[in-house]
Amino acid sequence: PWPYTIFQRGFDLVLGEQPSDKIFRFTYTLGEGMWLPLSKSFVIPPAELAINPSAKCKTDMTVMEDAVEVREELMTSSSFDSLEVLLDSFGPVRDCSRDNGGCSKNFRCISDRKLDSTGCVCPTGLSPMKDGTGCYDRHVGVDCSDGFNGGCEQLCLQQMVPLPEDPLLYNILMFCGCIEDYKLGADGRSCQLISESCPEAGDCGEPRELPMNQTLFGEIFYGYNNHSKEVAPGQVLKGTFRQNNFARGLEQQLPDGLVVATVPLENQCQEELSDPTPDPEFLTGMVNFSEVSGYPLLQHWKVQSVMYHVRLNQMTISQSFSNALHSLDGATSRGDFVALLDQFGNHYIQEAVYGFEESCSIWYPNRQVQRQLWLEYEDISKGNSPSDESEERERDPKVLTFPEYIASLSESGTKRVAAGVRMECQSRGRCPSSCPLCHGTSSPDVPAEPILLEVTKAAPLYELVTNNQTQRLLQEATMSLLWCSGSGDVIEDWCRCDSSAFGADGLPTCAPLPHPILRLSTVHEPSSTLVVLEWDHSEPPIGVQIVDYLLRQEKVTDRMDHSKVETETVLSFVDDIISGAKSPCAMPAQVPDRLSSTISLIIRCLEPDTTYMFTLWGVDNTGRRSRSSDVTVKTPCPVVDDVKAQEIADKIYNLFNGYTSGKEQQTAYNTLLDLGSPSLHRVLYHYNQHYESFGEFTWRCEDELGPRKAGLILSQLGDLSSWCNGLLQEPKISLQRSSLKYLACRYSEIKPYGLDWSELSRDLRKTCEEQTLSVLYNDYGDKDY
Repeated sequence: PWPYTIFQRGFDLVLGEQPSDKIFRFTYTLGEGMWLPLSKSFVIPPAELAINPSAKCKTDMTVMEDAVEVREELMTSSSFDSLEVLLDSFGPVRDCSRDNGGCSKNFRCISDRKLDSTGCVCPTGLSPMKDGTGCYDRHVGVDCSDGFNGGCEQLCLQQMVPLPEDPLLYNILMFCGCIEDYKLGADGRSCQLISESCPEAGDCGEPRELPMNQTLFGEIFYGYNNHSKEVAPGQVLKGTFRQNNFARGLEQQLPDGLVVATVPLENQCQEELSDPTPDPEFLTGMVNFSEVSGYPLLQHWKVQSVMYHVRLNQMTISQSFSNALHSLDGATSRGDFVALLDQFGNHYIQEAVYGFEESCSIWYPNRQVQRQLWLEYEDISKGNSPSDESEERERDPKVLTFPEYIASLSESGTKRVAAGVRMECQSRGRCPSSCPLCHGTSSPDVPAEPILLEVTKAAPLYELVTNNQTQRLLQEATMSLLWCSGSGDVIEDWCRCDSSAFGADGLPTCAPLPHPILRLSTVHEPSSTLVVLEWDHSEPPIGVQIVDYLLRQEKVTDRMDHSKVETETVLSFVDDIISGAKSPCAMPAQVPDRLSSTISLIIRCLEPDTTYMFTLWGVDNTGRRSRSSDVTVKTPCPVVDDVKAQEIADKIYNLFNGYTSGKEQQTAYNTLLDLGSPSLHRVLYHYNQHYESFGEFTWRCEDELGPRKAGLILSQLGDLSSWCNGLLQEPKISLQRSSLKYLACRYSEIKPYGLDWSELSRDLRKTCEEQTLSVLYNDYGDKDY
C-alpha cells in the first residue's frame, strides 16, 4: 500500500524509469510497528524470476542490503519494450495438450498467459464453485460446496449438463434431494416425512411457517452480536412445528429443537439493591462540586424473575441465511462477509434465560438525604409505624420495597426529606403474580410472554459452516469485525489495516485505541489543594497495546469562558509519574493489578477556589493517541481551623479590652497580619458574635491599631470569592482529617518498555514506597455522618 507502491512495479535500467505495469505483489509478516520494504539498492532482471514452461513461478523475492552477498550476474538487466514482450519471454502458462492441462472438472485450459495467469478458466456464462473444483451457472440451482450444503436440508446432488453452444463443455447443475421416506418441500430445499400420520382433526398440510419473532422464545433463532450483546435482525436458524413440543406452564406450542425448563417459584424472584455511590455522570466532564453537600449519589435497585431456561439442541439453517450465503458464490472479499455479519450477527444463541425484570435508579442530592431515607425505610420494614408523610400505614411491611417507599414520599408531596430525590424505573416483560417485589404494574400493551434476560451461551456463526474454505473466510471476517472494525485482517494478535484504513496522520485506524474515561475518584472528594483522578485501563486481546497515558493540567482563569487557560502542564504516566522524574505534585495512588484495572492519580499543589481542567489520552506503541477525555472542577474554598480562629478572636478581645499599650497593639497587629484571608474571616465572625457589645471588630481595630494598620489587615478580606465569603459565615465549621495512601517513587533513568500492566503493581512496589498523605477538609453546618 501507499507510500511504497513503487516497489511493486518494474524498472527500466537503461531509461531509469518505471513502467506503469505491476510485476510483483507484496506479502507481509508480523513485526514491530509498521512493516517497511528494504531499500532499492539494486535491480534484478526478469529472467531471474525463475519462471519456466512448467508454470512454477517464484512471486516473492528477497532483497539483501549487503552488497557482498549479491551475485554479480544479477546486476545485468534485460530490457523489454512492453509487458506483452516480457510475458512472452516466460513461455506458455500451461501445456493444454494432455489431461486438460491439469485443470479440474469443467474448467477450460488455456495456454495464453496474457488471458489468464492460472491457465484454467470457466466456460462463458459459468462461475467457479465455492471450493474451486468446478464451474456452474450461479443463476440456476445451488452450490453444494458453499459450506452450507447448498441450503439443502438433507441431500445436495450434482448433475453434468452439456452446454448447448459447445457439447464438449458442460455445466454442473446442483439441486436438493431427500432420503427415503422424505419428500422435497415446496421451497425446493426442506424435506418432509411422507409417512407422517395426521393427528385427529389435525392439519395434514405443509408444516406451519411462522416468523420467529412471533413465536415464544423466538430470539433464540436470530443471530447474536457478541460485541454489542444484542440480538441481530437477521434470522439464522429455522424453527419447525412438526412435533407436539410443549413445556409446563406454557399454552403455545414451541418450535422443534427447543428444550425449555421452568424455574421453581421459590427461586424465581430475586431483589438486589446496590450501595449508594457517587453518580458516574457527575464525576466526568464539567463537575460542579459542592464542598457543602459533597457528591450527589446514585443507587440501583433491581428485581429479576428468571422463569425459564431455554436451550437449542437442533439447528437447521434458515432460508434467509442460506440465501445470503448463496449470494456470495464466487465472492471472496472480506467486505461481503462483513456485510453478512452485520445482518445476522457474529454468533448464534445456544442457551438463554427468559423472565421478567424491573429496575429503578434513585438519585440523591447528598449522602445525608440518602442515609435519612434509608434509616426511615428500615424502621418501617421492621414493623414500626411509618411516618405520617409516607402514608404506608396499611401496607404490609414485608413486601414494601425501597422504591415503593421513595415513590410514596413523592406522591404524598413530602418535601422535608424527598427534596432533590429523583427516581426512574423501567420494566421488561410483565411481572408474574408469584413475585411480590415488583414495584410498578405493567401496562396492558406489554406482552405477557417472558422476555430474553440474558444469553448464557453463544457460539460463533462460522461453526455452522462445513466447507473449510468458507468457514475460514467467515471466521476471518468475524475476527476483523470484532477487533479491526471490519477494515483489516487479524494476524495472530494484531490488526493489519486495509490500505484505506489510515488517518490523516498516516497511522492505522482500523483498530481504534480504547477510550479511557477520566473521572474524579468515587472515594476521595476534592480538597482545597488536592484532587484524585482515576480511569480504567483496558486493552482488547487483539489490535492495540497501550504503553502510556498523557495527562494535561490546565488552570482556567476565566470561570465564564473555559477556553482561557493560564498555565498548562503535560505529564507522562510512565516517564514522569511512576518513574519519579517529575512527580512531587502528581503521585500514583492505585495502579492496575490482577484484581483491578483502575489507575488512580493524586494531583497536589493546587490553589483553593480555582478552576482546573484535566485532559487524558491513551498512547500506543506507535505514538498514536486515543480520543481525549476531560474533567473540569473547581477546588473547594481554603481550609480553616475554626477552633483556632475562635481562640484568636478571644485573644484579640483580651488585647483590645481595657487599656491597650503599644506592646499589646503590636501583638494584636502581628497576630492578625499572619492569619490569611480565610482565618481572618472566621476571627471577624467569632469576635462579632461574642464581643460586638464592646464594639464591632472593624472599628475596634481602627481605634486600637490605627487606620493604616487596620487597613492593611482588613484588605485581606477581599481576597476570597463571594462563594467562599458566604461559606465562612456558617455558624459551625468543623475540620476533618483523612488519610490517603500513595506510592512515592524514586527517580530511575531506566524507562520500562512494553509494560505488563497486570504486573505493574508488583513491580512498582520494588522501586516505590507506600506512604500516607494527610488531607484536610472542612464540613459546613451540622452533619450526622
